[in-house]
Amino acid sequence: MQTVHIIAASHGTDSQVGQAQINELREQIAAIFPVPDGVDLRWHEAYVDVQQPRLPEVLDALPREEAVVLVPLLVADGFHTTEDFAQAAASHPRAVVAGVLATGTELVRVLADRAAAHLEQAETVVLAAAGTRMRIGQEQIQTLAQRLGAELNREVAVAYCAGAKPEAGEVVRAAAGEKVLLLSVLLAEGYFQNKLRSTDAWVVTSPLLPDANIAQCFAERAQQALARVLLDDEK
Repeated sequence: MQTVHIIAASHGTDSQVGQAQINELREQIAAIFPVPDGVDLRWHEAYVDVQQPRLPEVLDALPREEAVVLVPLLVADGFHTTEDFAQAAASHPRAVVAGVLATGTELVRVLADRAAAHLEQAETVVLAAAGTRMRIGQEQIQTLAQRLGAELNREVAVAYCAGAKPEAGEVVRAAAGEKVLLLSVLLAEGYFQNKLRSTDAWVVTSPLLPDANIAQCFAERAQQALARVLLDDEK
């Protein structure tokens, strides 16, 4: 029996509701995750900011001879994946990092379903993300907006809460009284979701969680990373 550790690490939040949503997400992922024959999966929680325990200390406590899958509970790449997760993986000889949520196509369908009830009246549709200075994360959100636009058959603009331009509040103000549908692509309740609500947009959708489809998306990212670990062991 081979032991593999899965560390599901989120950003962290002061919001108790957001914390509960992330905890529920971890439980959902573990519950639906198919365990390969001969593998003993052990699940761990961790954070890269705000909450404890932090990712490095959780990883450091694990045996270095046992494989580890790091699962970023994040929507897009940015500082935390290119720095925190990358450094953590580099510090352990058998650690791999799973992809973020926006790297697949499933999120388009989730967002389209959330937009459906408001599309007939909405004059402007905006995809609102957390934001990052990293080009890779900005490009992922732009691509997501383009795919969503194709799905909805209408233009979808992009806005951010911080770290990139344009900011969501600026986009809503520039719409000059139009009915702006602000589609939140934030994972859970917290500071940024409240910031979106403060924009006075016509409609601000709830964060992605809770949603069993989102849990399935993260489970698939983790499965892909686990497959890489097991394949390396066979070589």
